[in-house]
Amino acid sequence: MRINNFKGIAILLFICINLITCFAQNNYPIIKSNNKHIHYIVNNKVDDWNISPEIKPDRLFIYCSNKNNVKFKTDIDSISFIVENKDTFRFFIDLKGYEKALTEIVGIKDVQNTINNNDKVYYLSMFWSEVKYNFVNMDKINFNLDSTYQIYISKVLNTKNDYEYYQELKRFSALFKDGHTQVVDNGQFNVFRDYIGATFIGFGKDIFLVNYRKGIGLDTSYLGAKLLQIKNIPIEEYLNKYIFPFISASTEQSKRMQGISKIHSGFKSEMFEAKVKKTNGEIKTISLPFNGESTRTDNQEYYGVMPEYSNSLLDFKWLTDSIAFIAINAFYPEEMVIKQFDKFIPDIQKAKGLIIDLRKNGGGSTEVAWHIQSFLTKNKYFLNFSWQTRINNSIAKANGNWKIEYKDFYNNCKLEFNKPDTIFISDSISRINVPTVIIFGKYTFSAAEDLLVNLFEVPNRPVFIGESTGGSTGSPLVLQNFPNDGYARICTRRICYPYSSKPFINEGIKPDIEVKQNINDYLLEKDVVLNKAIEVIQNKIK
Repeated sequence: MRINNFKGIAILLFICINLITCFAQNNYPIIKSNNKHIHYIVNNKVDDWNISPEIKPDRLFIYCSNKNNVKFKTDIDSISFIVENKDTFRFFIDLKGYEKALTEIVGIKDVQNTINNNDKVYYLSMFWSEVKYNFVNMDKINFNLDSTYQIYISKVLNTKNDYEYYQELKRFSALFKDGHTQVVDNGQFNVFRDYIGATFIGFGKDIFLVNYRKGIGLDTSYLGAKLLQIKNIPIEEYLNKYIFPFISASTEQSKRMQGISKIHSGFKSEMFEAKVKKTNGEIKTISLPFNGESTRTDNQEYYGVMPEYSNSLLDFKWLTDSIAFIAINAFYPEEMVIKQFDKFIPDIQKAKGLIIDLRKNGGGSTEVAWHIQSFLTKNKYFLNFSWQTRINNSIAKANGNWKIEYKDFYNNCKLEFNKPDTIFISDSISRINVPTVIIFGKYTFSAAEDLLVNLFEVPNRPVFIGESTGGSTGSPLVLQNFPNDGYARICTRRICYPYSSKPFINEGIKPDIEVKQNINDYLLEKDVVLNKAIEVIQNKIK
């Protein structure tokens, strides 16, 4: 009898809860849309929004230092709110009459502290454990992994919010000095952060102001100014203390490139305070808000030279003396890059010389590298890189207690060497038989470096011109589901040059002819690397 009464009460509660839920849902405002892709507008700034009924609720965080006018606009409807810090608004978007997406707007000002202590230790421990057994460069680290892990347990437990927690994870991952071994917050703090309306670029050891928006309080005399201090701290000291310790990089050039890019970003509640030396020798203090994205417009005007960005995977053009130029900006998506590259082959076959530009190529698929190398190889085959990876063997590790030949197992650094694969070239490949130059630099990474590693020791290969590459490649083990959509990755493969078997680690690919752009070249829009490549080819085709 008691059981039956309990069941009845449970059923009644279930019905009541559902009725209350339905009633509450029915009280949420509803807007209609015929398209999944709509827009939201914050203080007159328009952004894209994809309706996602599967996410419940589909949440938009709005940074609120003041009141914000927020509007969701579909093709047939709209809804507006005044959003302040700690406000929460919910509404439904009815998609074509058959799906409803529960959508939530949350006003927020301060970084949240949502990660509990158990999870703080758990995700640190997950990363430590996977590194211990899978990180390929364990033989190169210069610290005790286990004792460092113990130190970081207290560090992560002492963090006051989610941002501080991720910073400590990044600091820990940066100790391994590998560009494919890192913790990524996946943009979850972007709502609190923004960038300045100006760009600094490094040339050698110095950093210069190369462009800035009109109307931010800087006239044309600041163009080319050298950065001296940030927050009254000399720039090198600032980088070493506040920027570099959180960057995962395999080489000095990669660490510096990433570090300089990060000085542009900060919390919206702060200011970028810096001291610069103008070209006339005058030293000035500048103060800029971190509001670049929130104030960006399509018709923004700038002083100085803007970096060239391409939305294309490949860019092709003709240069002087019938020299073909092709910039391959990525090695992914694999099929699209290969298809587009093949489209230009008939033009390349007509050229007297070829320049392949990999300076903006951050990598992608090694199979794209193979495809390109097939056109550059005279033989019917070529060798792919050899590689090393970790071996974990419990019995061998136990024997490492007392047998010297098993010590690497005991110290978690035993490597397995894999010989290079032979890649055979299809008879359908029409080889490129004109003088060829490949240009690259510090932004060249990963699979793009795989191509250069495979070519490096081959006789009569293309000439390499530019600066040393970023120096990071290797199959990363990705650890998903870190707090609030973060993730981590760990390098599991150390590639080696295919003929000498020399490991490719911590240095990048060095060019045959090193050419570095300086600040004057940049401001005059003088591409000295490309000019040198043209000169080399012209000398070959005379």
